[in-house]
Amino acid sequence: SPGRLPSPSGPDERAVLLVAGESGAAGLPVATLTSRLGIAPGNVADLVDRLAKAGEIRRVEERLIATAVSKELSEKVLATIRDYHKAQPLSEGMPREEVRERLFAAAGAGVFESVLADLATGGRLIGRDRLALASHRISLSPEEERARNSIEASYREAGLKPADPPAIAQAAGVGAAVAERMLQLLVRQKQLVRVEGLLFHKDALDMLRRDVAAMKASGAAGPVTIDVATFKERYGITRKFAIPLLELLDRERVTRRVGDTRVII
Repeated sequence: SPGRLPSPSGPDERAVLLVAGESGAAGLPVATLTSRLGIAPGNVADLVDRLAKAGEIRRVEERLIATAVSKELSEKVLATIRDYHKAQPLSEGMPREEVRERLFAAAGAGVFESVLADLATGGRLIGRDRLALASHRISLSPEEERARNSIEASYREAGLKPADPPAIAQAAGVGAAVAERMLQLLVRQKQLVRVEGLLFHKDALDMLRRDVAAMKASGAAGPVTIDVATFKERYGITRKFAIPLLELLDRERVTRRVGDTRVII
């Protein structure tokens, strides 16, 4: 490829490539090139540099990883994630740590990061905490698609007082397992938001933030406050919903709790 030098072919180079290849994901420690392969200490830096520039090896955390090993690891990562997508079509991706534990147990952390960086740069892999093929799309069966849309509509219409998930599943005409998968999907798609174990549609929370902020804009010159009773009455909700929602507004610095009331910031 452009920029790649001809492969060095002296006996020292061949020895390093052979042993680096045999070392696999664990890599060949640079510090052992003299003791293990008899390479003169003064030649180590130049030798490693030549092999790296020729694209034969990569230096990761003072270890040499053969390029062939990196490529093999990359293909294993892609195959493992492809299998995960087949088994879990509704998941956004395979947990990063699961990939590392399954394929890189013998490798240093830098090797794992290096392989992932290559795949991401090459446009083949996406995600951070969960890893997915760039081509991955969540695919729903017709029943799941209908259930997802019905459940989302229920939460959107319910506003700040949604029914419990079992009631929503029943209204959608689906079993608990399908409903739970759709709820998890809607949370991942950021259509539903978890607040202290409750679920609200994002539109309802956006409306709440705007409305509370507008109370301050239309208020007097001094601090504008709201207490639990006023909040419940204003939005027609019970304490079950009011307390978690007020605490959410506190965390988001829309309000600040002072004693039994909230000051709208």
